[in-house]
Amino acid sequence: MPKHLWAARVSIVLLGGILILTTSRPGQRLIAALDLRHASRALLYGSGSPFEGLRDSSSEALQTDLIIQTPLNPFSDPSNDDAYTHTVSRGSTISSIWGSIKGAPKAAADFAQAFVKHGKSAGQLKEGEVLEVRRKDGEVVEVRRQISAGETIVIEGHPDEGYSSRIERARLIPVDRKASGTITSSLVASANDSAIPYAVIDDFVDLFGERIEFNKDLQPGDTFTIVYEERRTEGGEVADIGPIKSASLRIRGTMFAVVRDVAKDGTVRYFNEKGQLPTKGFLRYPVKYTRISSVFANARFHPVLKVKRPHHGVDFSAPIGTPVRSVGEGTVVFAGYSASGGNMVRIAHGARYTTEYMHLSKIAKGLRKGSHIDRGAVLGAVGNTGLSSGPHLHYGLFDKGRYIDPMRAKIASDPGNIKAPPAVMAALDAMRREHDAVAMSAPARKSRA
Repeated sequence: MPKHLWAARVSIVLLGGILILTTSRPGQRLIAALDLRHASRALLYGSGSPFEGLRDSSSEALQTDLIIQTPLNPFSDPSNDDAYTHTVSRGSTISSIWGSIKGAPKAAADFAQAFVKHGKSAGQLKEGEVLEVRRKDGEVVEVRRQISAGETIVIEGHPDEGYSSRIERARLIPVDRKASGTITSSLVASANDSAIPYAVIDDFVDLFGERIEFNKDLQPGDTFTIVYEERRTEGGEVADIGPIKSASLRIRGTMFAVVRDVAKDGTVRYFNEKGQLPTKGFLRYPVKYTRISSVFANARFHPVLKVKRPHHGVDFSAPIGTPVRSVGEGTVVFAGYSASGGNMVRIAHGARYTTEYMHLSKIAKGLRKGSHIDRGAVLGAVGNTGLSSGPHLHYGLFDKGRYIDPMRAKIASDPGNIKAPPAVMAALDAMRREHDAVAMSAPARKSRA
């Protein structure tokens, strides 16, 4: 074949190959990659680069060395010693968490046992909760979980030695917090506006419950003040609530007050607005402040029997399981089940008064006929047993065997004539001035110290 024909054929084949390469997608990708490779090499090894003059082979050798020296799993590096956080996901268990933080499989049981030692089960772990993890030499040596503002459970150890747990408690600083305001719709609503915790509201009601019927006596425009103790961490976070130091209500111009004092023998007592120790009677409410769903009446339509009959007691609507307490010190005369009252407890308070608590979901363990019970002690929980149309507590009071209205009865004993210390009188004067200031404010002032 003549050389010019051979050359022509070769040229046609080369031209066709070039056309295919430049028009096909694989070819275009290859060209782009070659251009990028060329551009990157020019940038690294071109004029003005600190690597100018280095050959590609050196770069590739250096890149290979770096890859070999970098561990694929950071936890497999014997020198690894770091701290990080693990966020609990939905459905996590102690075992799955141990696996997620790369704990040694042989130590999973030891870790779980240490975790639940203080009653902190996996069921108490919440989605989004953060655990602090510390590793050393590739092994988990510490896990920390905050269980309250002032408490942290610490699990520490080593897979070869096992794990133990302890509760770490922060140093708490007592700080008095003062709040005051004006009643709008209810004490609870106004106290919530001042960011007063429910536990403090409950104690507030207990302190005044013998003299004030909160559902009826309080009116919009009445004012309140309260000073109670907060226990805070060094960072300022509230970890716990302490006792009420002083509290007062001014109802239509009349002030009711209590001031806490600790006697030399350690006895805690509250003086009233007159600087006197108030008489000690029954607690007003057998459950923490809640809604009265049915009052004392001589004739009421019974929701279960569908007939009118006397309702000699007061019904408190509350969720099943709400603690029920004895309103006074006494002796249990009945603790068991009755057809109409369901699970019920009856307590004799001396020779004159008796109280009864019906429809309980359960009776306190160990409480039986003849048991002594203190004022405020828990005797059971709200339920829906017996002739009951919904979860509530029926609370009844007898005076010499005759039913009386618990919300109107005034039962007290004389504590004697004890003079209030000067600090108590000074606190009472301060509360009077505070009420004047609150009454003059519009809208109600909310203060936080």
